Amino acid sequence: MVKSYSVLEGMAEEWDVLAERVGIPTLSYAWIVAGVEAFHAEDQLSIVTVRRRGELVGLAPLVERRHGAAVRLELIGVSFLYEPSGLLYRDDEALAYLIEALCQMRRPIALARVPVESAVASRFDRGPLASHPGILMKGGISYSLMVPISSGWIAYLEKLSSRRRYDLRRARRRAEQRGPVTVRIFCPKEDELAAGMKEFVRIEATGWKGRRGSSLKQRPAMRQFFEQYALQASRAGVFRFAFLDVAGIPIAAQLAALYADRYWVFKIGYDEAWSHCSPGWQLLGETIQYAFEQKLASYEFLGSDETWLHGWITERRGYQTISYYPLTWRGLYGLTVDVVGRIKNRLVATKTIVRPVAIS
Repeated sequence: MVKSYSVLEGMAEEWDVLAERVGIPTLSYAWIVAGVEAFHAEDQLSIVTVRRRGELVGLAPLVERRHGAAVRLELIGVSFLYEPSGLLYRDDEALAYLIEALCQMRRPIALARVPVESAVASRFDRGPLASHPGILMKGGISYSLMVPISSGWIAYLEKLSSRRRYDLRRARRRAEQRGPVTVRIFCPKEDELAAGMKEFVRIEATGWKGRRGSSLKQRPAMRQFFEQYALQASRAGVFRFAFLDVAGIPIAAQLAALYADRYWVFKIGYDEAWSHCSPGWQLLGETIQYAFEQKLASYEFLGSDETWLHGWITERRGYQTISYYPLTWRGLYGLTVDVVGRIKNRLVATKTIVRPVAIS
């Protein structure tokens, strides 16, 4: 088990060999290291590894987190970022050994946002629970959206509604009335990172995220995470800035990655002073077109299935939370805390306001 930064720092190369097989940037070494540094203390690290003849073949990127008096193991960063995660493994045998190792720890474990098509859930159902009795719970399925790329850009564009195509053309005309429109999509050099991130933070804070207090400008730990991830991922040639400029002024921006032959969008922001020309939508269109022109496999929105994205032709990816509670005092206590917490959250979500009615 890895429980120190110093050991983690020496794992980059072999970690990414496994991560590239899974093909999700949120399980890459750059993402995990940034998550550890931004959100977790060193003494929380509980990264479980499986080696075969000295070679790393399985890995569970876990930290220990406290929820009131209960303590459980969780995937690094997921509670803060709510992005896809999971376990890394070379083959089914490695996954079996990895889950066996997790169950042997006799600790409550919550694996959130695990892709439903992965073998993790089915492997938990087979074998380990017989020798390590416990309660296995699977949460409901949540979704993100993606644009599959199986044609040329023009063919895809023609499948969009006439209203969507008109809106994009009108937005571009309105922007061009203020000056030349340019699009920049690039992997920054190290000396370009600070300026690019500063520009993104400025743009994002002008919108609803700034008013709600959820922009990177107002969330130092989240900003630290993306700055660290951008540094690590740009060195690997993976990170992407995308900017939409009008007359040389950036009015919309993305933080993204080109990873495993797919374009992944992490953050989107636009300057609300330019909302009349829908800069966020324009930049989405430009970066989707970029993914088609690069002949990638897909364009991945990440986050959640948001209705405002349904104007594009998309497919859904499903994710699920898998929780294991051993039949120990600590496991059953953790189960009780989690169940009570879910009930409270549902009550808050469904709470209605009762207004007094005047009776005449």
